[in-house]
Amino acid sequence: METILAVDLMKGKVVRAFAGFRQNYKPIKSFKGNLHNPCNFIKKVLNYFPLSKIYIADLDSIQNSGSNFSIISKLLTKFQNLTFLIDSGFDYPRSIESFSKKLKKKKINNFFPVVGTEKIRNYNFQSYKFLTDCYFSLDFNGSEKKWIRVIKKNKFKVNLILMFLKNTGGRGVRFKELKSVSQKLSSNNIFYAGGVKYWNQLNSLRIIGVKGVLISTLILREIRGPIKVP
Repeated sequence: METILAVDLMKGKVVRAFAGFRQNYKPIKSFKGNLHNPCNFIKKVLNYFPLSKIYIADLDSIQNSGSNFSIISKLLTKFQNLTFLIDSGFDYPRSIESFSKKLKKKKINNFFPVVGTEKIRNYNFQSYKFLTDCYFSLDFNGSEKKWIRVIKKNKFKVNLILMFLKNTGGRGVRFKELKSVSQKLSSNNIFYAGGVKYWNQLNSLRIIGVKGVLISTLILREIRGPIKVP
């Protein structure tokens, strides 16, 4: 099972996610290391964890309040040995195409776009066959039942992130719901995000059949030096 570092970017800084209340997300603070700087943060994590994938949420793009594209492109160039999953608030296929073209013009190819149900605007799933080359984030925000039905009907396999935003910040894994959804969507590669609090929960997720897990809070606890959030 893959362990994937989750990085939330807001106004160029790494912020600490908690319960999906983005207005309360604050830059990560530490007594040393300047960890709110995304490059420093990733370097610090890689000193302790041999990760190969990193998920980045551009919260400014997702909330239509700006963009962290230049920072993201620099990170992808800096860490060419890593694969990045980029959630940049994509709403239609053309927005993914435009984003990908800009990166590939810079000869950057170590990424997969992440399409989230929070922002997607076209519900004709068959028009999204390009999702086989992306990751699809099923956001548990009240509309998940509709999307579960849509995904279950589709005839192509996708990398599916089950995103429990309200559980972010180590607020617990929703095992019961995860098992139910995983059984319904078992033809897809299932990834879990939101709420992992203890390392032993990773083994439980693996037993369920999860292909990978996105974590941040758990990794933060393991990095040397006290970390605090104002």
